[in-house]
This record gives sequence, structure tokens and C-alpha cells, in this order.
Amino acid sequence: MIPIGSSHFALSLTLIIGWIPLSVFLLYLYPNKINVWSFCLLNLLYALMLVLQFYRMYSQMREKDSRKQEEITRMRIELDETKELLDALLQQTPDAVSIVGRDGKFIHVNKASVEQFGYSASDLLGNAIPCVPQEHIAEMERCHSEVLNGKSIVGYETVRVHQSGSLMHVSLSYGPVLDKAGKVKGIICCSRDITERKRMEQALQDSQAHFRLITENMTEMIYLVKWDGTVAYVSHAHTTFLGYSSEDMIGMGPAVIDKIIHPEDQRKVSDLFRLSWRKEEEASGIYRLRHSQGHWVNVESRFKPISNSDGVVDSMLIVSRDVSEITKTKELLRQSDKLSAIGQLAAGIAHEIRNPLTSLRGFIQLLNASITGVQRNYCQIMLSELDRINLIVSELLVLAKPQAVSFQQKDLSVMIHNVLSLLESQANLKNIQMYASTEKAMPPIACEENQIKQVLLNICKNAMEALPDGGEIYVQSRRISEEHIQVSIQDNGCGIDPERIPLLGEPFYTTKENGTGLGLMVSQRILEDHGGSLQIESEKGKGTTVNILLPVCVPSAHQV
Repeated sequence: MIPIGSSHFALSLTLIIGWIPLSVFLLYLYPNKINVWSFCLLNLLYALMLVLQFYRMYSQMREKDSRKQEEITRMRIELDETKELLDALLQQTPDAVSIVGRDGKFIHVNKASVEQFGYSASDLLGNAIPCVPQEHIAEMERCHSEVLNGKSIVGYETVRVHQSGSLMHVSLSYGPVLDKAGKVKGIICCSRDITERKRMEQALQDSQAHFRLITENMTEMIYLVKWDGTVAYVSHAHTTFLGYSSEDMIGMGPAVIDKIIHPEDQRKVSDLFRLSWRKEEEASGIYRLRHSQGHWVNVESRFKPISNSDGVVDSMLIVSRDVSEITKTKELLRQSDKLSAIGQLAAGIAHEIRNPLTSLRGFIQLLNASITGVQRNYCQIMLSELDRINLIVSELLVLAKPQAVSFQQKDLSVMIHNVLSLLESQANLKNIQMYASTEKAMPPIACEENQIKQVLLNICKNAMEALPDGGEIYVQSRRISEEHIQVSIQDNGCGIDPERIPLLGEPFYTTKENGTGLGLMVSQRILEDHGGSLQIESEKGKGTTVNILLPVCVPSAHQV
């Protein structure tokens, strides 16, 4: 058929219509010259031209139809290839891909669907979904309803049933299938088996739970520090030993961490951190950390660099333990070694020094009786120094050889007044006022009277020496509990530097120019033998308070 709107149709129509008017026109112009033969010849030529025109039109139409047929064939081949590629893609993809109609029945399933759920293609096609647990059907229908309304659902995790009856964890993605009019005619569903991933996630969660159970119940403090110094993990032990919660420490930067490290140890910790990071080896050290309540805690830490999956060190694991008790034990051992050395020294020099001292003192006393003036003053100075040497030797002997003492019930108030009476004249000479305050009806204490008097005498003398220009000393005794009595000796002297207080009581350590460093140590030893203790509080420029704690007397005396 010739298309009505084509140029060939218009030309053919013009020739047909123009044939009759042209013949009439020639007959009219040349009536005498046009005969029957010429008229027939003319019409024959005209008919031949029409035939040629229609043949040309027919050839072009056949050629066009041939090209269209070739195009249709090519498109059909491409469509078949596309379908084959799409089908190959659907069949080879590891995800189970299926198409469900609006009625909920399978229209298409790929190979992975059969392998994933264990049902054959014939079991699925034309049937409703057989692999949904009963309790999940309402949930599935809700998802299908949303997709049929044009909504897509991606990454929806749920449970499906394998043909064998075992449960599977799957990740589903739903999408609408549209027709040419854009209406939803079905649902395409992509399903991925994540059972193994779920198992691994559960195993990881169990492992993390076990790890946390271990780390949170370890006595060691564990924290993980990133390369920039921020804290990524902190164990619960920090709350126990340092008083900081995990939430307080996680995210702390280097500036905050430095605040809890003792200023004298910050350089050491920084060097340990850099050394371990640079050499990628373990390093360890002891330093001090500030407790949330303000005091310092001695910790021993091991620095272990941690590498990421690429083998690059990106964090540091620091495992610390509280070694305060160990440090105290070492300090006690050190003190014990000192005392042992002092004891050995005292035992060796006692007889070697006291005999010459006795001779020197006797001759100086004879010399003192025979001279006058300035020379007598020199003798008095020598006698005073000999007495001081003899006192040092006596204190050393107390440490060198503990003596068996008899504890008896004594009134502490009476001993305090006796000691103050002994020091009264010396205090008046130095313009020092001494005040005593004792509670009434205090229970007695079990003690060796002379030793407790020696302790009180040593402490009061120290208080007097802290008042070179005069001042006041307050001695107060009171019962602080059912088991203990406390004696407080307070002066308003020059005070002691806070960093020196922990060193007081060490052998030969003294803050006085002419002190021996033994009096306070002897006092502490006596109090320990009596089951008591001694505590020093001082503030520079405001004075010092020494608190002596002694146990209340038990019903029966005992021997030590």
C-alpha cells in the first residue's frame, strides 16, 4: 500500500489527474495535426511513464520494507541477547532473586533461590511463598503492601525457613515491577543469606563480652591510647584504684592525661611512650598518678604498641598495676636496712666511745674546777658537746638492742603534766607559753612510762626549737574512740615544707641545724612497740601539729 502522505503518491496522483486535461488541451490546439495514432502514441507514452513511476515506487517500498524487516530482526536478536544476558546475570548472581505477582505467587526464580531455600523451581513457581515462618507472615504481607504502593525496601533483615526446616537469617530488598502504564504489576525480591555473618557477629559479640568480662574484673588497669594521645578504652579498674570513671577518661586528650601524671614523672612517661612507639617494642616504668581525691598512687605500667591490619602501629596498650603497697614495703625494707646498719654501728661504737667519753668528761670537770674566766666557758662548751655525743650514743643504743619492757597501767594525763613541768623552766627562758588540756576520767594506757615520757619529751622539744623567738605550745589529750586516745602537740612556729613531711622519721634526716635525725625515729619505734602511731600535719609559716595515737589499756597487762 502506498502511504497517502508520501511524495510518490502525490506525483502519481498528479500524473493521473493531468492525463485527461493534457489530451484535451492538445486536441484543442492542434485539431488538424493530432490524429488517432499520434493520440494513441501519446497516451501510450504517458501510460508508460506512469508504469515506470509506479514501478519505482514499488521498488522503493520493497527496499524500505526489507530494511524494516532487517531492523526488526536485529532488534529481536539484541532483545534475545539481552534476555540471555539478563537471565545469565540473574542465574549467576549469589543473591536469590525472585519476582512475585500481586497475588503473592512466584512468577520467576533464579538458581540461587533454589539453592538458598532448598525448594525446586517447580515447588516455587505458581505458588505462594512457602519459606516464611508463621509468625513472620503478617510482617511479610505488610512489606508487600508497601511495595505494591510503589515503595522500595532495602536491607530488611528477617528470618526464613529452609526446605530442611532450619532457620536462616536473610537480608531482603523489595522493589516494585511496573508495566508500560507505570502501574505496579508485581514485586522483585532480592534475598541474601546472612546466617554466617550473623553467626560471626554473635561470636564477635560473645568474644567482646568475654573480653570485657576479663578486663573489667582484672586488678590491672588497662587503657588504649591512640597515636594522637586520646584515650580509646579504659577498664573499670581505674575507678577502683584512681577514682575516675571510664566515661571520664575515654576521649581525654594529652593535656588532660598530663594533669593526672605527677609533674616530676611526665618526662619519664613521655619518653617511655615515644621509645615504645618508635622501636615498636614493649617498655615498662614506675610513675605516679593523681587519685581523684588528690593523693598520688604509684603504678607500674607496661607499654605495648598495637598494629592495625596494615601492620602500622596506630595505638598503644598500657597495662598498669597499683604498686603503692609494694613501694611502701620496699621503703620499709630500706628503712629496716638503715636501722640494721644503725644497730650494727651502734653496737660497735657504744663501748668504743662511751669509755673515752667518761675519761674526757672526768678530766674536763677537773680542769673546770681549777680555772676561771674565759677558759671555764670553754670547758662548759666541751662538757655540753660531750653530753650531746653521749645522748646520740644512747639513742643509737635504743635502736641497736630492743629491751624487754614491762607494760603497766598509767595515767597519760599525769605523764603529760610531768613532762611539761620538766620543760617549764626552759620554756620560760625562751619566752614560750605551754598550755595543757586533758579530758576528765580518761582510761589508763598500758605502757612503759619512761619510753612514753621520752616520746612526749622529744616532740615537745622539737616544738620549742621551732619557736626561736618565743610562742605558744598547746598539748591536748582526748579519747577519740572506744579503743584509742589521741595526744595533739601544736605549735605556732615556722612550720615544715609539705614535701619534707614524708621524709621525717628517716634515720639521720633532720630539718634542724644541730639535729641528729634520730629523735623522731626513736619516738616512732617506741609508739609502734606500744601499738600506736604518729602523724605530722604542718603548714609553712603557720605551725605544726603532731598527733600521737595510743591504744586504751586492755584488762590485763602483758610483757613485750
